[in-house]
Amino acid sequence: EVIREVFSRSANTWHARAEHPHWCGLNLYGVDGVVWRTPDSVQNQAAFARTANASGEAAYPQIRMVCLMELSSHLLVNSAFDSVAENEMNLASQLIPNIPNHSLTLFDRGFYSLGLLHAWQQAQPDSHWLLPLKKGTQYEVVRTLGKHDQWVKLTTTPQARKKWPQLP
Repeated sequence: EVIREVFSRSANTWHARAEHPHWCGLNLYGVDGVVWRTPDSVQNQAAFARTANASGEAAYPQIRMVCLMELSSHLLVNSAFDSVAENEMNLASQLIPNIPNHSLTLFDRGFYSLGLLHAWQQAQPDSHWLLPLKKGTQYEVVRTLGKHDQWVKLTTTPQARKKWPQLP
């Protein structure tokens, strides 16, 4: 908790004092995740899972962390972390209260969750997101912006509407 508080205070102070450049009137942010090992202790084994594959289990307990970064300065604005067993999208949803207004957040295709993306956009009146779509994603083209760039409308499935009831 002490480390979390020091990080939070430092990040808030640095971010407030920085004069970040704008792109089309928006600050640019990125969200991405990382997995890292912890020391192999009894406490860490109790708190954090290990990844596994056909060869066996990882040698160390692991932590998954998702960060919100201001892209022009590479300043981490916030982060959420838990056991490697936790999904990146669930951790990213913990960053939603920190989304600045007048922002564009870039995600990689691994964060494709209409519930997460809708909640992200609704957090502030002028917050936007951008991500490459997965192959096979169904959408309606609203407007072509340039070569290989389109503004699209995505439609949720009945399962997504059950999980995220605030979706239209």
